[in-house]
Amino acid sequence: MDKIVWLNHDYYTPLQLTLFITGASLWIVNYICIVRNIFKHKFVEMPGTVLAANFAWEFLWSWIFVQNMGMIVTIGYRVWFFLDVLIVWGFYKYGYKQVEESLKNQYKLFFTFGIIAWAIFMYVFIAQGLDNPIGAPTAYVSNLLIAGLYITQFYRLKDKSLLSFTAAWTKGLGTGLITVMCFLRWPENTWLITMGVLCFVMDVYYTYIMFEYKRNKKNKA
Repeated sequence: MDKIVWLNHDYYTPLQLTLFITGASLWIVNYICIVRNIFKHKFVEMPGTVLAANFAWEFLWSWIFVQNMGMIVTIGYRVWFFLDVLIVWGFYKYGYKQVEESLKNQYKLFFTFGIIAWAIFMYVFIAQGLDNPIGAPTAYVSNLLIAGLYITQFYRLKDKSLLSFTAAWTKGLGTGLITVMCFLRWPENTWLITMGVLCFVMDVYYTYIMFEYKRNKKNKA
């Protein structure tokens, strides 16, 4: 029977493991915050277009492919997945609040197709060996969309109180720490580092506009 490797200290340094696990833990906080607000506001703040990609990635890397950081990270990926199941459930139930009036009767069909399409795309990409050992390239594809669509959703949404400042800063700091880890482990992968930096810049901007919104709202109260 193979010995369980909880953390892969042969391939990653303690600093790299710490950065990744801390960043991943902040994303768990982010998901918990989103789930809490689904029950509180009956609204899903993660844009549905990219939620489909996010869910597909977490399914594939939780159950189909195996990352090489160790069992602790596998458990973390599966925690992401099960929290995302709740977010996906919330989108099927309340996602009509995100979409245009003309799409409200079809959004569930389009969302389901998006999950399947993203899963097929990512599966082929990963199976051909184009991803890295933790799935970072495919993760950053969806993360870049998340970062951008959160910003456009902020300006489009009339009731911005539905959005969470905690969700804003946890995803920004979490992604930032993981990007630093990727730079330390794969400094030659300029594509991956560029994607991470772009995500971080947009996350910082989104956190800033959310902070300003909350501050102005508090001052008016």
